[in-house]
Amino acid sequence: MAVHGQSVAEPPAAAASLSYEALVELDQAYLLHPQHHPADHTAPVIFARGEGAILWDVQGRRYIDGLSCLWNVNVGHGRRELADAGARQMAQLAFANAYAGASNEPAITLAARLAALAPPGLRTTFFTTGGAESNDTAIKTARFYWSLRGQPEKIKVLSRLDGYHGVTMGAMGATALPAFHPRFGPLPAGFRHVPAMDADALEAAIVEEGPETIAAYIAEPVQGAGGVYPPPADYFPRVRRLCDRYGILFIADEVITGFGRTGTFWGLQQWGVTPDLLSFAKGITSGYLPLGGVILSDAIRDVLFAQPPDVKWMHAYTYSAHPTCCAVAHANLDVIEREGLVARAARLGARLQERLAALGELPYVREARGLGMMGAVDLDPAAVPGSAAAVVGEMKRRGVFTRHRNDTVMVAPPLVIAEAELEELVDVLAGTLRDLARAR
Repeated sequence: MAVHGQSVAEPPAAAASLSYEALVELDQAYLLHPQHHPADHTAPVIFARGEGAILWDVQGRRYIDGLSCLWNVNVGHGRRELADAGARQMAQLAFANAYAGASNEPAITLAARLAALAPPGLRTTFFTTGGAESNDTAIKTARFYWSLRGQPEKIKVLSRLDGYHGVTMGAMGATALPAFHPRFGPLPAGFRHVPAMDADALEAAIVEEGPETIAAYIAEPVQGAGGVYPPPADYFPRVRRLCDRYGILFIADEVITGFGRTGTFWGLQQWGVTPDLLSFAKGITSGYLPLGGVILSDAIRDVLFAQPPDVKWMHAYTYSAHPTCCAVAHANLDVIEREGLVARAARLGARLQERLAALGELPYVREARGLGMMGAVDLDPAAVPGSAAAVVGEMKRRGVFTRHRNDTVMVAPPLVIAEAELEELVDVLAGTLRDLARAR
């Protein structure tokens, strides 16, 4: 058949064992990928299976999963207990409507479990299917809350430069990575991006915009997709004080940092700070099924629940509180607790940061940084030909699959990665940097 003027293979009628070349042909003919451009997809890696921190492609090549796929496979690949939990729930009740007036046991018990795990005073969860939906929900809830409080003019949302909160139309306004904005039309109104890690700049923006117009401030405990930027030690305590002083809700985007990634269960626990709304996704199921959510403070919940019947929180997703996703989340949390993965992330994270810090001494590395099981290396593009893109490409050839942003190579392996595999990951990164710099 012909697609876009070219002859390609017919779509298979059912799943079959296809060659790599046939899969690539079908992929290029029929699949639109996230952040897609055909030039980036001429020779894709087509993954076939995974176990622990290791992935294999359809050609049998082995890769260390250097970024937990997309920061999310915390408990590693191939966990049979998660698959079994999903299968049991599907056989019993795969899906049910969870709009007001209906519910299901996995969602109820998962919400109760999260209340026990959440920071003090946050006990009520709304479930979504991903991080962008969670942040959209948090932003809408903040605006709804202030409207109920008699301050409907409080609609603005402040976020940080280099922050990533998703790219749905709502979340894209808070995402301050310019590459995501062009050609999609105007950004939604009511958002302002402020310098990251600068509490003085945040306060100046609050004063300039007028706190009476600002609903919320949203921030990742450690900026992830923007380049893995941990904050100064006093940053979030100051943010909490500023939000309290000016009457602004603080939304913690824990989509990447939640569920042990930084070496504490929630990223903000590193600084002893409690938000008003907490967005999560990714690590709640380790990516085995799509699930996310927002945990509300008791103060927000009480205002929402105190309204008369004609004032409803008219926000909804079809798959909110999906019973199968929630059952898999329970199994995932069981693994995290049983295997002590939060403490393990703290221990292995210290080793990862030690190895990355040593790379920071190299003349072609501008900076190495991170926290827990997430790290980044900024490169000098004049010293490393092709910079981070070339490094990531060569790392892939050497058996480590990860991602980059601009001149930054990022790593965040599964929390279950073996110590030898962690050393191998950094050895490949170091060797690739050395060899590319030498070839300059």
